[in-house]
Amino acid sequence: MSNLFKSLVTGILLTVSLAITGSDLCYLHGVVLSGTVLTVGLVIAGAGRASAVNMTTTITADDHYGFFYGNANSNSLNFVGGNELESKGSQGTYNWSNAETLNVNINASDYLYLVVWDSESVDESWIGQFQFSMGQSLLSKASDWEYMITKGANPYTDINQVSVAQRDQGFLAAGDTFEGNVLNVTELVTEIQGGNWVGAQTRGANGTTPWGTIAGISQNADFLNVTTADKQQGGTSTNTNYTIFRTKGSIGQLVGLPYKSIPEPSSILGLLAFGALSAGSLALVKRKSKVASNPLVKYC
Repeated sequence: MSNLFKSLVTGILLTVSLAITGSDLCYLHGVVLSGTVLTVGLVIAGAGRASAVNMTTTITADDHYGFFYGNANSNSLNFVGGNELESKGSQGTYNWSNAETLNVNINASDYLYLVVWDSESVDESWIGQFQFSMGQSLLSKASDWEYMITKGANPYTDINQVSVAQRDQGFLAAGDTFEGNVLNVTELVTEIQGGNWVGAQTRGANGTTPWGTIAGISQNADFLNVTTADKQQGGTSTNTNYTIFRTKGSIGQLVGLPYKSIPEPSSILGLLAFGALSAGSLALVKRKSKVASNPLVKYC
């Protein structure tokens, strides 16, 4: 039995129960309406619960990233996690040598966002895979991602303005240099809603020089370019901005996850009518029974 049907049945039973136990016939219309609203509410809530899936994400970036999910216009951005705060890795030689694994529950209508910045040196890119509990997967492929270069400053250029107390929580080895915080949601929303999205640029499949093979990520995933100075140029001091990546569609569109089955307005009206008729019929039987047994009972 589907969650939607279970929710509908539960709501109808509540409607009927309220109608039967109502002691004052003058309030029966209110009882019917209350039960019917409960029916619709339970159906919508049940449908929403059915759409959530777990996503296991394995990502790394040269140099830093913050991973988010939310709707297409970014009004509902949710932060999931990021990597080290410095050039060294908590495991491996560099901050990109070993990928992080993050878990989160999301909906099919969500888009994925990755905010990436570099230390203005050597080279930069990111790579990742996204595995869903229903068996589907999504990779860092140029065909599925788009990006924008922001107007805001590369967090690395502002590191001297960030006090120790204001730093993000994360790995920072003694004596190494802090390389910037993940951008706050307010700034990101402004950038995203005013940005110019273009197709992602690939730097090569997992195993490409200079990064080599990143363990835990599919060999079919690509390193995607994040250089802000030039499309294929390595890190330079002109990388004074950061990049935001977004999936080209919702994850439901890209990998075939089921969407919420919230009823259309016409269906909700049908549920209202059905709930009202169901409870109304029982209320009418009860009313007639009371009137027949007690002539003092009056209609409202």
